[in-house]
Amino acid sequence: MKSDKTIHRKLDRLSGIAVPLGALRTDESPVIGEFCSLVPLAQWAKKAGLGLIQLLPVLDTGTQSSPYSSLSAFALHPMYISLAQIPSFKEICKRNKNIAAYYDSFIKQHKNAVRFDYESVNLQKHYLLESLYHFEAATLDGNAEFKSWVKKQEWLPAYCVYKYLKQVYIQSTWKGWSAKDRKITQEEILRRWKDKDLHDDLYFFAWEQFIAFKQFAEAADAVRKEGIILKGDLPILMNDDSCDAWCHPELFNQKLRAGSPPDGSNPTGQNWGFPTYNWKKHAADDFAWWKLRLKSAAQFYDAYRLDHILGFFRIWAVPEGENTAELGHTEPYATLSRKDLEDAGFDKGRIKWLCEPHLNTERLDPFVQSREEAHAIFRKFCTQIGNEELWNFRSDMKTARDVYAVDLREFGSEAKAGEIKQFFCRRLKNRTLIELSPDKFVPSWLYQGTKAWQSLNDDEKNRLNDIFAKVNQKNEKLWQKQAEEIFDALIPSTKMIPCGEDLGVSLGCLAPTMEKYGILHLNVVRWTRNWSADGQPYIPFEDYCPLDVTTTSVHDSSTIRLWWSEERESARAFEKAFGAKGKAKASKKVSGVLVKEKPMLADGDFSPKIAAFVLEKSAQTAGAWYINPLQDWLSLDKKYWQKNEEDERINIPGSVSVFNWTYRMPLPIETLAKDEKLAAHIKAITEIHNKK
Repeated sequence: MKSDKTIHRKLDRLSGIAVPLGALRTDESPVIGEFCSLVPLAQWAKKAGLGLIQLLPVLDTGTQSSPYSSLSAFALHPMYISLAQIPSFKEICKRNKNIAAYYDSFIKQHKNAVRFDYESVNLQKHYLLESLYHFEAATLDGNAEFKSWVKKQEWLPAYCVYKYLKQVYIQSTWKGWSAKDRKITQEEILRRWKDKDLHDDLYFFAWEQFIAFKQFAEAADAVRKEGIILKGDLPILMNDDSCDAWCHPELFNQKLRAGSPPDGSNPTGQNWGFPTYNWKKHAADDFAWWKLRLKSAAQFYDAYRLDHILGFFRIWAVPEGENTAELGHTEPYATLSRKDLEDAGFDKGRIKWLCEPHLNTERLDPFVQSREEAHAIFRKFCTQIGNEELWNFRSDMKTARDVYAVDLREFGSEAKAGEIKQFFCRRLKNRTLIELSPDKFVPSWLYQGTKAWQSLNDDEKNRLNDIFAKVNQKNEKLWQKQAEEIFDALIPSTKMIPCGEDLGVSLGCLAPTMEKYGILHLNVVRWTRNWSADGQPYIPFEDYCPLDVTTTSVHDSSTIRLWWSEERESARAFEKAFGAKGKAKASKKVSGVLVKEKPMLADGDFSPKIAAFVLEKSAQTAGAWYINPLQDWLSLDKKYWQKNEEDERINIPGSVSVFNWTYRMPLPIETLAKDEKLAAHIKAITEIHNKK
């Protein structure tokens, strides 16, 4: 039932720190941050006046280092388990010198690394956990705490069966498994869960999760006792190769892939490869799966970040089989009908021209030796229009995957075939209208650059634009309705404080809807500017919304150190807007007038003084929460800088490499805690914000 009440929560003004759990170093966890590492972090944060710790997702991602590529909506990543805190660990090491030696070698190999080696650490940690389990397994039947915990986790049997099968199939995607394992019922999952022959194998994953949940819960309780809010991060989407997509296919739309539409930095858009949701199915059972996600997260967190909150309003959906996002559309969507087009004066032929690419034979000339060869190639993909040198794609050529599946070996080299397929892929996407169902259309995102659009006269363009405007008005209502239905169910289901990642979103209904449900916005200082005004001025901090999280950087951006070095114009504009003070230079004449100039910080190298300037000015935000990455707080003292400033980055969007998501803080938290001067400096900055 829809609520008309606005959800309000009393928010104290807080400053905080954002850090990936794996980035933490402690004396007890010298290889990778672990759940227990949060305890000394919270103690240091309290000393530094920081009242909130924000983490990236800590769910199981298997072989993928990205925390946003979850294999489960519920299971924690075993890599964050502290082996040393497993009660039997020391005794087992005493009894088995091989395990002890392997563990010592593991620590020695990784403890001094600038960035952690995800693959190696993950594999070695898995081996050690399996080794410990062989000693623990016999005791589990008599472990009342373990048995009680297992019974309460309704998601656990499917996860354990899934993880077991992932091992059987050498980590390959479930879509490549045999039919009996690929298409599985809940009843069959439970049958295997109870199978005595599989018991030890399956219960390893249950034991692993029991340890992870126990250690995380204990750490989260310790953080709360320090008076610190722990804020989590819920990825909106699930990996296509996830347990949830495998065992709950009804909740996902495997025919569509989530992404983002084309823009300036991504001219073909982004295709993330994750399936979209079947929101109608979620609504039919009152969003039970989502509520369970939130309930599980609430065991640890007092606040949470909804990743890509725009996706709850509408997601950019790309047909499965596409390699880019150009032929995507919003879900949900309003359409224009064939009748709408006919009423606007477009006949059958004109509509076909708008929604089906028309290819000219001559366009293939650079790749072929003769017209006969061109025709032979075209027939692989297209149907000729009468006797004209014009072609339409065949009905079986729907996506880029269909194009690339065509065998062109008879026409020459692999390189030539690749160029020809690229040619047809580009033409496949060149359409003004996309027909999503018979006689129902949406405008393509890049319609103004299409061949058909550019052939229209101004009157035809105006008529179409009028129709598109009406469709967009309908879309806004659809998107708001969907978001409100979801938030009505989810937001009141826990006491956690919701925050939304709404960067770069210009949707008219988004801000008022977030305000209605008490969802905090996100402002990244360097991007919070009036982009449509002359000079694109920074928005004054006093004009930020009280329901805001303000930050100097995010995990997908550079740090303030790298920003200042690489984006001088942006840094210069910040300095002009918020007024750093400097000593006057020698006077000089400008047009005969004696002028005193002040040096600009932005003209010099980054320094702790500049870090303090940026952090102190940003602390003046009217937003309730002021949360900065650990790296930006550490930039206040040069001795904590990485030798290579790039090593302070967490992720470089659009790239896939061993570098991404493997950042490590440069020293143990215990050593950092001894620096009273830095703690006092950070506390002074937090007081600018907290006492405002």
